[in-house]
Amino acid sequence: MERVERLSQAYSQAPWRKQLQFVGLFLLIMVFIALIASIYLNVSARSGAVGREIQDMQREILRNQREIAHLKGQLGTIYSSTDMERRARAMGFQERDPQDTLYIVVPDYMDRQPVVLAPSYQPEVIGAPVLPVEYTESFFVWLQKQFNHVIFPLFKVQS
Repeated sequence: MERVERLSQAYSQAPWRKQLQFVGLFLLIMVFIALIASIYLNVSARSGAVGREIQDMQREILRNQREIAHLKGQLGTIYSSTDMERRARAMGFQERDPQDTLYIVVPDYMDRQPVVLAPSYQPEVIGAPVLPVEYTESFFVWLQKQFNHVIFPLFKVQS
């Protein structure tokens, strides 16, 4: 007991210990707040960077879509009938009358046959077992038939 009294007397004689505990607790709270704030700032910075990357990618997609549309327009102009006719005339081609065209008939000519990459699947029907009706009807259908066999003869007899 005397030991406890000495300890409490020594503790009460040193008020700087209370101040040191208070300062330590305050610093611990500040370190904890700083840790939480740094984690929050790190997550915010990363999400901001990812958001900017997404915006850049969306701009790139829009730019590519515009370029594709522009190239499709150019391709349509190049393949237009008037432009192709102009280029054909510049290369020396002339328009022909169908009456002046000579068609050659080749005897025994075979058209191109379609390529068959895999044989088509045909299920085998030969020798397939046929189930009796009793095994293919549901319980409710069977019950209805049984009910009809019992009830309808009663109506026929009474009327």
